[in-house]
Amino acid sequence: MEKETRKYWVYLIIAWCIHNLEEGITMSKWLEANGTHLMPAQFIPVSTLQQSMPVALIIATLLLIAIPILAIYKKWDNRLFGIVLGICLINAISHVLTSIVFAGYSPGVITGILINLPLSVFIIRRLFKYNLLKNFSWFHILAYGVIGLILSVSVIWVVAIFTGKSLF
Repeated sequence: MEKETRKYWVYLIIAWCIHNLEEGITMSKWLEANGTHLMPAQFIPVSTLQQSMPVALIIATLLLIAIPILAIYKKWDNRLFGIVLGICLINAISHVLTSIVFAGYSPGVITGILINLPLSVFIIRRLFKYNLLKNFSWFHILAYGVIGLILSVSVIWVVAIFTGKSLF
């Protein structure tokens, strides 16, 4: 099953890169139209959020590529995979909720619904089926997913605050 787990990591990385590409292509225009209604806009100008978004997406993508490499070569167990899958699952759900709140498209919702949500659920179910998430439950996955998503969004805000402009 270890080979299959590696294969799932690869699928997840590809899905995450496609998802971040969708966000990267659409986020600036979406923030221009909707950014003032977001909580961070009370503290950070929308233009700063727009400029820092590419950096935040690159950081998120690089982390998702680095984590499985560390997990595979350091022989970490699959709970780390469960946490990452939880983040992907909650991220997809958050895009759906954002689309509902804003009554329209939100960056990442298409790949979130069509790729990340079903892929995350499929892989989690497979890991449970083969008992590869020892001492883990759906609750753990969702709880760590929420925590991970909050930390991810916080990184975006920190990048925006400290750069004040695009790094590119």
